[in-house]
Amino acid sequence: MPRRATRPLVLTVLATALLAGCAVAPPERLSTQDLLAHDQSDRGAMFAQQEPLSGPVTLDEAIARAVKYNLQQRLALMERALEDNLVDVQKQGMLPKLTARAGLRTRSNDYGSSSESLATGAQSLVPSTSQEREGETADLQLSWNVLDFGLSYFGAKAQGNKALAAEERRRRVVADIIRQTRSAYWNAVTAERLKDRVSSTLAEARQTLEYARQTEEKRLVAPILALRYQRDLLNMVRQTEALENELAQAKARLATLMNLPPATDFTLALPDEGQLAPPRLAYALNDLEALAMVRRPELREESYLARNAVLETRMSILRLFPNAQLFGGLNYDSNKYLANNNWADAGVQVSWNLLNVLSWPAISRAGESREEVAVLRRQALRMTVLSQVHIAWLERERAESAFTRANELSRLQDAIQVQTENAARNSAETHLELVRAKVETLLATRARDLSYAELVNAQNTVYQAAGIDPLPERIADESLASLARDIAETNRLIERGHVDVPRLAQTDAPAATPVALAEPAAPAPAAPPARRNVSGSPWNHLGSVAGAGAEPAAVQALPVSAR
Repeated sequence: MPRRATRPLVLTVLATALLAGCAVAPPERLSTQDLLAHDQSDRGAMFAQQEPLSGPVTLDEAIARAVKYNLQQRLALMERALEDNLVDVQKQGMLPKLTARAGLRTRSNDYGSSSESLATGAQSLVPSTSQEREGETADLQLSWNVLDFGLSYFGAKAQGNKALAAEERRRRVVADIIRQTRSAYWNAVTAERLKDRVSSTLAEARQTLEYARQTEEKRLVAPILALRYQRDLLNMVRQTEALENELAQAKARLATLMNLPPATDFTLALPDEGQLAPPRLAYALNDLEALAMVRRPELREESYLARNAVLETRMSILRLFPNAQLFGGLNYDSNKYLANNNWADAGVQVSWNLLNVLSWPAISRAGESREEVAVLRRQALRMTVLSQVHIAWLERERAESAFTRANELSRLQDAIQVQTENAARNSAETHLELVRAKVETLLATRARDLSYAELVNAQNTVYQAAGIDPLPERIADESLASLARDIAETNRLIERGHVDVPRLAQTDAPAATPVALAEPAAPAPAAPPARRNVSGSPWNHLGSVAGAGAEPAAVQALPVSAR
């Protein structure tokens, strides 16, 4: 092809490439209809495939719905699944690479060359060619890079640790959801129980306030007495309205945790008020500390990430070594001048950047610092966890004392209301005092129920601080009823102290030495009955709640007797 003919072709190709690069338009803004379509799609997915409400919701069912349908739990599960998939992606880098290539080539003139004598500088061979103007090539190459294999190996192990850390984050999310659900449930129970009483008392207070205003207008009492009367009634109305608004929000918060639309109308299974007894804490503080040191998701997550600090150091050191690449393949070339158009080749190629050796001291120091930081971070977190266990323990004691006082005040206020009603029927008390007694009884009942909710929340905070999993080891099936039953059984075992406390096994026991006893030794306690261990292997439907890894061999579990 003549040179003049090739210039328009080259210019055309360049112009086309330039226009194609300039043709990329900025993305369009989302329209209102697009946003509405996204909203409709998301809402359909948010509440899809959920078992409908079939009756009053119990505490166990509320927890089961929160665990199974809560969006935060779903997000944590998807993050865990993503980390698991990334482990498989990292493992692919350890495999050899099999590359298939094919191509076409052409040129405007013949490929030719001649030779020149080194002695005389004269041309010693007429121009000749050994390649066609047009040709086809293809090859299939198998190569394996030793350095990439090592880096991918450590990368896969690091990603596996990240997957285990994601599981611990999911455990933390689930425990927090369950704790919030229990607290919201008892607040909603109070709302359900006091709803009718609040409405009737509020209506009576408003009616009495209107009567007081009419009394002031008619000048039936002294103005200062009428104003004080209205002021007291307005304060009662305000307190009752605030209580009504607070109770109305309680069920909406519970519905959100159960992943129900906030406006869903549902009823709760109301427990008997006589059952509001302080729950018993069946674990000593030392046992809770031992449990926290082994079971807390934050500590496990930090331990897994600390492993990656060591792996990162090894990967940095590995990059300093020579790189060897093995290859072999099949090749094809359509060039007619070749004696062999098909051939196979194989070989090895070694390369090494010698200047990398100079980086060894810096990499070694950085690796040691990285590992020390990981250890110190874990120790700092361990101190935080110990503090949380102690604070949760003290908060639980305070909550139990507060509930005892609130329960006693509620009982006294009920008796005061009864006496006030009797006195009002005999005209010994004014209607204002009767309304006041009813409002104060409502507030005292609400304070008692709130104190009980705080006590239950404090109890669960203790369990969460100790890392005790509120979910069962496995479930019978995927139904909501089965999950609720298993959660109830697990909670019953936890409340009775049937959680094994880990102890460090003594591998080399010291020789027994005689010890003089001032008093006769007490008889050995009876062996504790067999108990079910709450933690264990993962179950498939909702993910592991006890951690993906088994306990270390040097740690053994000793049962705790119910206290």
